[in-house]
Formats: sequence, C-alpha cells, structure tokens
Amino acid sequence: MILESRSIIFSDEELVLAMRPVLEGRGMNINLPIRDIVSELDGDGEVTVRFVLSDGTNPIQFTSREVGAAVLNHCIERGIPLPRGAYKELGIRGDHVALIVRMESGIHANVDEDE
Repeated sequence: MILESRSIIFSDEELVLAMRPVLEGRGMNINLPIRDIVSELDGDGEVTVRFVLSDGTNPIQFTSREVGAAVLNHCIERGIPLPRGAYKELGIRGDHVALIVRMESGIHANVDEDE
C-alpha cells in the first residue's frame, strides 16, 4: 500500500485569518494588536496556538480543537483540495501550524524477491 502525505503550512498571517471566526464566536475584536503568534505542542502532543498582544493584555489561547476546525474550514473556503476520505491531523512545521493530509492508495505492489 502506498501512503501519500501532504502538509499545508499556515503563515502567521493566514493563521490569523483562519482564526477570525473563532474570535468572533468568542465575541472578541478580530483586529487585535498581535505582537507574536506562538504555535506549539502541549504536554499531550496537541497543537495549541497563542496570540501574544502588544497592548499588554493577556494572550489569547486556542485549543487544538479550535485550531483544527478553523484551519479546515479556512482551506474549504479558499478552495484548497482536501480529499474527503483522507486522514487529517494538525502538526507543527518549524514555527507554524500545519494541516497534514494523509491518503492511502489501494495499490499493492507484488514484488518477488527473485526478480
């Protein structure tokens, strides 16, 4: 069986756009004074995102579930192909959030060791 893996890596700017509906759902201003975006794995290996604000207010924390739903919906809205039957997971690539898409093909190679 062949496994194909593709990573869709979100720049900080694109991640902020993707997270806007979550902010709106919390009743927050979507035009935040963001100084830094911290994307990391928590103690359970789950992706978390934190917006550090330049006005000194408390950072805004997002759970893996919130980030996952937001980036998935963002891809759909942007027309980025996401195969329906593919396995999807969040990961970190460098300092950025990545949506990892894995697909298995039905192709099985029959190779004789004598050939």
